[in-house]
Amino acid sequence: MPARLILTLTALLALTACSYDFERSSEILDRRILAIQVDPPELAGGAPAPDSVQARALVVDPSDPLAVTEVRWWSCLRPPRAADGVGTAENTRCPEGEGTTLLASSSAALDAVSLNVPLPPELAGFLATGSDLPSPQIHVQLEIDSERGPLVSVKQVTVTGKLPEGQEPNRNPALQKLTLDGADWLPDAPRTLKYGECPDEKKKEVEAEDGSLVRVCEHDIEPLFDEAESQFYEARGFSGEKELERERLRFAWFTDAGSFRRGTTLQFDERDPSPDNVGPKAFWREPPTRTERATLWVVFRDGRGGTAWERREVLFE
Repeated sequence: MPARLILTLTALLALTACSYDFERSSEILDRRILAIQVDPPELAGGAPAPDSVQARALVVDPSDPLAVTEVRWWSCLRPPRAADGVGTAENTRCPEGEGTTLLASSSAALDAVSLNVPLPPELAGFLATGSDLPSPQIHVQLEIDSERGPLVSVKQVTVTGKLPEGQEPNRNPALQKLTLDGADWLPDAPRTLKYGECPDEKKKEVEAEDGSLVRVCEHDIEPLFDEAESQFYEARGFSGEKELERERLRFAWFTDAGSFRRGTTLQFDERDPSPDNVGPKAFWREPPTRTERATLWVVFRDGRGGTAWERREVLFE
């Protein structure tokens, strides 16, 4: 695995660990910003620059999924990347004061948090030149009110003055479908399950609220995607030299009821000898006590700034 990918994944895990105060980041207990997507995720020189990029956020709240709250969007230009390569800059908050622009401040429903982010004029001029000099990066910052204080998330729009020959600008990934226990699981068709009914070999122990252990059913969820859609790009490998790499999707799993055996999974790569290289399938365990429904989300990233997500529901009989 290239060193750049290892460092990127490590940084993401560290950011997750520092941003939230709960035992398992995959279990949604209150309002959270799970991801921000910008489209396109990369702006490249040599082609007409768009006037804006579309930003949207995955904001969830199990206690009030349709809540309306105060939302603020900011943007700023950050210095050029110190390291040569795609997606190596960190998603850091915009500094207070000059250089940071408040784009919008308004009320919005949690399922409709989005904004067209205008492109700074000086950046449009830089892209028009097609220069191979390091370019400043756009950071889009979202702030949302919650009972425990403002929630903040930052997303970088990668800016590349000149792409290597034959390399296309990055685009957001997409799934073909999700399956639950081997059957297609459609976005607008909640899957009905009989709580606690499964073969004994599919039952796993989980901890109940009183600390006791109970056995619940475990279900497998598999994201299916077209590997031919994974883009190739140049990046520096272990040797320090530029190498041709291919995107490898990372999956972060979340639920408001039940739990996951692992909160993150990774697209299988035959070159990766690590024990975590077991593929993207996730294993979701029913809650220790019966509920009416459970909502599950998966956020998937390509490691270069491309981000997307899917949402599914389970109903219990």
